[in-house]
Amino acid sequence: MRCFRCDNWPCTCPDGQTIIHGDCLDVLPLLPKVDLVLTDPPYGKVKGDFDHKWTNRPAMLKDCEAWRDAMVEVMKPNATLYWFAWPSLAGRIEALIAEKLNPLAHIVWRKRGGAAGQKACPETLRAPMPTTERILMAEHYGADNMALGESGYQAKCDELRGFIFEPLRAYLDSERERAGVSVRQVAEAFQRKSGSRTVTGMAGHWFRSVQWALPTAENYEWLRGTLSSLNGNGKYLRREYEDLRREYEDLRREYEDLRRFFDMKTGDQKTDVWEFASERKRTGHPTQKPLELIAYMVRLSCRPGGKILDPFMGSGTTLVAAAQLGRKCIGIELEEKYCEIAAERLRQGVLFGAPEAVA
Repeated sequence: MRCFRCDNWPCTCPDGQTIIHGDCLDVLPLLPKVDLVLTDPPYGKVKGDFDHKWTNRPAMLKDCEAWRDAMVEVMKPNATLYWFAWPSLAGRIEALIAEKLNPLAHIVWRKRGGAAGQKACPETLRAPMPTTERILMAEHYGADNMALGESGYQAKCDELRGFIFEPLRAYLDSERERAGVSVRQVAEAFQRKSGSRTVTGMAGHWFRSVQWALPTAENYEWLRGTLSSLNGNGKYLRREYEDLRREYEDLRREYEDLRRFFDMKTGDQKTDVWEFASERKRTGHPTQKPLELIAYMVRLSCRPGGKILDPFMGSGTTLVAAAQLGRKCIGIELEEKYCEIAAERLRQGVLFGAPEAVA
């Protein structure tokens, strides 16, 4: 295995964009773990080249199963998968994905400004003509709750929170124990304060690792006074709340770094219907996706400096988006002519328009 651009492995391309010419099923077992898999496998709708072979739907789905298994193995515990699918196949492919990964969204990509089908003769159409594609989004089961290391695949969110926030939880609980006050006593006092049974359990979350929560500033002051009054002697929780809050924010950032990355910003398309125009600056690949759309997905689901995998690279749009947004990417492509096109796009720095809206 070698990089198509630098002819080395490991790749030594200074921009971090690696092109591998080959079959992804042969290449994937040799790759390092990645933060995002963004893939557009053959649909079986395009005539010519690789896609033409997949007019046999059962055979194509069998191949999808093999691709899925290989991609799952290269995903980090907190990685995200985006899988493009033709509308008529999306349900079956989503069911395959769900056997190994947790489906997060079934996104409808509406091609802005598309007029396909509007001039078609009604008598020739036996079903509505699609003007959309589907993007299936998934994660490892437990990925949003993953812990450190390979064991993160099966970790639970509560365990992670308990691990990360243990110093703060232990401080609150040790002060409660020092006062000789039980969790039940605190919970009952909190119920009397609030006048509602529904909030009784909230106080318990301040002391237990399961679903641990930092009390608000108001509740912290209340807890400080309550421990003293229930004990009848001494002062407790001497640390100032702002000190605890700063420590909490530091730990929360560490916690967020371990979770699956998803960076939705103000102004982003927040529903599961995305509107992006089809790519107008074509490279010769029949199913080329718009740079604006791919860049949006990269920015949403791969943190800066992260690593992306595109096992069906085509003409390299994912690599171009990754280069533009400061991420690394490994692209795999079976057809050598598309490897050449992708390498030329990167060499010339022809990014086909900066996606300012998604950067």
